[in-house]
Amino acid sequence: MPPSPEFLDSVRKILVLNRNLIGDCLLTTPTLRALKRRFAHAHLAVSIPHAHRDLLAANPYVDEIVPRPRMSRWVAKFQFALDVREAGYDALISFQEKSIFYALAAWHSDAPYTLCLRDRRTRDYYTETVPIEPDVHEVHKNLNVAAFLGCPVEERPVMELQTTPLARSDVEQLVAEEGYDADARFIGINPGGTRSHKRWPVERLGQVAARLQRELNLPVMVFGGPADVELAREAASHLSGDSVVLAGRTSLGQAAAALERCRLFLTGDTGPMHMAVALAVPVVALFGPTNPTKFGPFSSQAIVLRQKKPCATCEDLCLHDLSVEECLEAALQLAKPGHRPSAAPAPVSG
Repeated sequence: MPPSPEFLDSVRKILVLNRNLIGDCLLTTPTLRALKRRFAHAHLAVSIPHAHRDLLAANPYVDEIVPRPRMSRWVAKFQFALDVREAGYDALISFQEKSIFYALAAWHSDAPYTLCLRDRRTRDYYTETVPIEPDVHEVHKNLNVAAFLGCPVEERPVMELQTTPLARSDVEQLVAEEGYDADARFIGINPGGTRSHKRWPVERLGQVAARLQRELNLPVMVFGGPADVELAREAASHLSGDSVVLAGRTSLGQAAAALERCRLFLTGDTGPMHMAVALAVPVVALFGPTNPTKFGPFSSQAIVLRQKKPCATCEDLCLHDLSVEECLEAALQLAKPGHRPSAAPAPVSG
């Protein structure tokens, strides 16, 4: 059962063990907002991997970012657990429900109250666990933790990502070096992805971007990390108009500031998809086997394209049969509110 109101009012120091991946971390931002509004008197620290600190660096509801070590570095991980205990948190909230290590860290923390989403492997290490509802979006799954603590939960929660003045200045300088002024806006595309089955064929993405250039009269900005440089260059090779290839050239914070300049973003099921949503950028998201009901863009300014059946060579749902025309029509619907599609985009299947 939830702790007493008297205990909750006495809490002065909270640690949130957040998720590891970019998108997963951003999917908790409505929960962080709810927690801070309920515990306005408390210091809210959030632990995330150091590489992702830009995601929360300017978040007004986070008082401190506690960098988390890489999973493979056991000495650093045990030191992290010791540091958590030494910090003397009144409450520890974990979104690492599947991790035995972080369950042990919570158990060892000496925090009077520890709370986590429920998993049979870790539930005994926490003071309380919150049941996971099946087939709800991750945003709502995470918000159940806040609701369990009596936090006011918004009827229409939104994800958020704040950019820093420095990151915006860096991007302004970068686009100026590419020949664009400070007010330039772009069509954003993201050809990469950590897993190959989440990537739409790069030539199709390039073809859609080229046609959008002509329709919207905007240059294209190609996003990606260091591993996506070749894919980004290949996507840009299909464009007849101006483009800026950012892959491998920006930090996470700078990529967010660049995304702010996009009128539209085309991507697969990736972390940058959730970044765009958190920045209120309209998104066309191309999904394969991942269930968009749970992990899709949490936005009313998004269209998910997904086939109902796998292609002739795949056993699971895939991206292979999504066409250039379907993606183009979806993009135009978002970019031109008055646009009337010549054919309906592929329906989303859950």
